[in-house]
Amino acid sequence: MKTWLKRFGEAYYRFLETDEDTDAILRETKLDWLPYAVSGAILALILIGNHCL
Repeated sequence: MKTWLKRFGEAYYRFLETDEDTDAILRETKLDWLPYAVSGAILALILIGNHCL
């Protein structure tokens, strides 16, 4: 868990403080899977919400 938090903190700092490309930052910090996980979670919430209505 510490490793992921450290990588996320590094990526967040580099995103805010540098003009680097977001994709390059995520690749170098080994968080390139993060956008897929977030979009998948949003899709799952939408599907569950539609099922419950």
